[in-house]
Amino acid sequence: MRKRYLTILAPAALALMITGCGKAADTASSAESSSSQTESKSETSAESKADIGNKDYVYAKINIPYADYYYGEINDIAPEADPASLTPKLDAPDAAAGIRNEGNYDAVSSATNKKAAKYTSAVSEVEGDGSKITGVTEVNVAISKSLYEAAKKAIEEKKESTNPLLTFVGEMTETTDKTPAEYKVLNSDGTFSKTVGNTVKNDAKAEITTTSKYGNYEIDIKDLELEVGNVQGVVMETKEGKKYGLEHLQNIWLTPSELAFAVAPFTENHGNVQSYVRYQDIPGQTISKITYLLKDADDIEIDTDLLCKLLAPENYSAKGDESANYSKDGTQIHYTITSDDSKYSLGRIVSRNKDVDIANVKDENGTLNLPKELVPGKYQFIFTNDKYADLSFTATINSGLTADKFHFENNTLKLDENEAGLTLKEYLNATTSAKVNDAEYKGGKGRKFGKVAFNEDGSINLDAKYSNDGKDEPVFKDAGTYKIQLSADGYPDLTFEVTK
Repeated sequence: MRKRYLTILAPAALALMITGCGKAADTASSAESSSSQTESKSETSAESKADIGNKDYVYAKINIPYADYYYGEINDIAPEADPASLTPKLDAPDAAAGIRNEGNYDAVSSATNKKAAKYTSAVSEVEGDGSKITGVTEVNVAISKSLYEAAKKAIEEKKESTNPLLTFVGEMTETTDKTPAEYKVLNSDGTFSKTVGNTVKNDAKAEITTTSKYGNYEIDIKDLELEVGNVQGVVMETKEGKKYGLEHLQNIWLTPSELAFAVAPFTENHGNVQSYVRYQDIPGQTISKITYLLKDADDIEIDTDLLCKLLAPENYSAKGDESANYSKDGTQIHYTITSDDSKYSLGRIVSRNKDVDIANVKDENGTLNLPKELVPGKYQFIFTNDKYADLSFTATINSGLTADKFHFENNTLKLDENEAGLTLKEYLNATTSAKVNDAEYKGGKGRKFGKVAFNEDGSINLDAKYSNDGKDEPVFKDAGTYKIQLSADGYPDLTFEVTK
């Protein structure tokens, strides 16, 4: 039995989905907005706006589920010809049904309910302690006037449709004749066209890695400055002719120049299971273009040459020392690579989410000799191959220091001279987490705590603060005593009291 789309939405769905079109922008003002999105050099694409005209269309802003939003993009769906004569195709099949399934272009679930709300261009809802993102909000939509009137009449007559045409028309509570800078056209079969509008070329450079906490592949685009609230979607295109859409939170990060995706079962760093079905055929392909679809502005197109290496066979592995003691004369890490006939070599070392200079690292028969600059901390050793995904292992370089080497007096932390030659500055640069009374600082805040809460001489910065969503959060807000607990990879935990 074919699925029938009801023309009347439940109240909860209406509250979530309906949005007006009061923010519709004209082409000129939106182009100015687009030019301020990034400081990288850019030029207008040869594929300038395919203006299909204003006479036969009305425009609105509605929320669109991911499957419907990306169906037109990945299949190059064009607006229908002869718009003045269009009528609803209520019995046409739901064309996007094949990509609505779990792991494809379905909802994004998160174990927390905080981060999803920061994606203001996405439709999100709180579910207990978690949250869910279901699609793109306030998308500019064009529809043939004749089709619009006929669809409204069908809704009034309580007709049903096998595709979501009537559902989308029912959400168009306000319309305008003003053509926005970019829009999708709603066709008579309930599908949306690919985005119509200007595309601007950008010369930003992209890099790809198969070593990521958030997917099998991670892409970093250098010198691309975008606000995540302006990003409605991202489309990757390969030399092999395939297109793939990316979803907020799971693939598009709060810093939208950073993208990640999985092609096989994958649980990311925060415990969220990543969707992968829509990408599972991408290994071995080369991403040749990345397009950012922007709200009320020109889209941005970046040419790339990013090979998605094949996933390494299950029997491939990299194993090494879990820990080693630091030596100013050079620290040694022993490792073993299992990779059949495929040769791997050291390609990168990452610490605190940043690449470390490996120019002076020597690799001799399964032993890495590290220079003194690789001070105590946690390091990921990444080995690369031209064909297969990277292999890696993580090791902690221990300082060998004990807590009694540190002293805290007069709101100042000091470190005794030691045989390893380690300094207080190196320790403060290595913090991973902190607790100030009941307030916990983890992740990025934990890594920055040594620099935020301390001055260079080790004294406490009583005016220390973090910025969160444009608001300052002082570490030591009021006068009194604060119990500090500090952790740093490779160093002993420290506890002391600060007085303000």
